[in-house]
Amino acid sequence: MILILAALLVVLDRDAFYECFQSESCTRTYRRFISVVLSLLGIAFSGYSLIISALRLVQGPYCKTSADWEYAFKNTAGSYLMDPTSWSQCTEPSYVVEWNIILLSILIVLSGLQILICFLKIIAELRQILCGNYPIFVQPALI
Repeated sequence: MILILAALLVVLDRDAFYECFQSESCTRTYRRFISVVLSLLGIAFSGYSLIISALRLVQGPYCKTSADWEYAFKNTAGSYLMDPTSWSQCTEPSYVVEWNIILLSILIVLSGLQILICFLKIIAELRQILCGNYPIFVQPALI
């Protein structure tokens, strides 16, 4: 995902936009537009992380049970989260269920926070693009 963002920045900063950078108004609008695009990508990637983490939390950890290595809580639809006594089904690695719950919960919270921040950034930038003040430079030679 980072490579996609890096490639996008490289493509957008090529010399094709050189003429736009000659105008201050165009430069501000362009930078705000890039900020909106990157925030949209942030929402997409954070949403992906949130969905994958939530699905992984519901599925449960891959651990060794009395039979073999498997997803011990695969068919519980996440009900194992409310039943700590069932966590003893996983014998190895030790404390894998607790680790799984803590790690994925942190990822879910941080992904949700990033989605919120990116959404607020998009609103602020669009407000500046659509309603912002742009100076008008009067060129005496054109009057």
